[in-house]
Amino acid sequence: MAKPSRRRSRLRNAGYRSFRVTAFTLLELLIVIVIIGILATLLIPVYGHMRERAQKVQCMANLRGLYVGADLYVQKNGSWPQIFLKNFTTGEDYANAWIGALQPFGIERRAWICPTIQELLHNPNYNDPALARIDYVSTGFDDKPTSPHQWPRQPWFIETGDVHGNGNLIIFTDGSIAEAKNVLPK
Repeated sequence: MAKPSRRRSRLRNAGYRSFRVTAFTLLELLIVIVIIGILATLLIPVYGHMRERAQKVQCMANLRGLYVGADLYVQKNGSWPQIFLKNFTTGEDYANAWIGALQPFGIERRAWICPTIQELLHNPNYNDPALARIDYVSTGFDDKPTSPHQWPRQPWFIETGDVHGNGNLIIFTDGSIAEAKNVLPK
């Protein structure tokens, strides 16, 4: 029997090597899985914090919108909306009265809803007038045209719950927004 030439055997081995499939070892796969797990563990709290911050910013934007709507109402009607909880039998009627008062000034029903409270309540349908609610309570003013602007640090709207971690959000007569724990005396 003739021995195959060295040249053919080298070519055959070279071809075999070029088609050879390389695979990860079990240890390499475990290392990659552990690294991905560590990164995921580090990123989950960051994602949660970013989400909370986004909800707080949306809440502040809602307060700013209510401020603008109420200011336009005062300019057009010459007084603060005379809507007081004691004049209504249900919270839904009170909420619908406020929503209706500022709606002509571009304030949608959604602006009255804090996204964090909405999530905590498991996302009820706030568009249904029978389920109407407002997550921001107004300060009552008399019907004099200058009363809402008389005191610069008088709250106009206050968030109903301390859901953002540093006290209820408050918007003042001058349009500034603060957290209750930063404003109230200790």
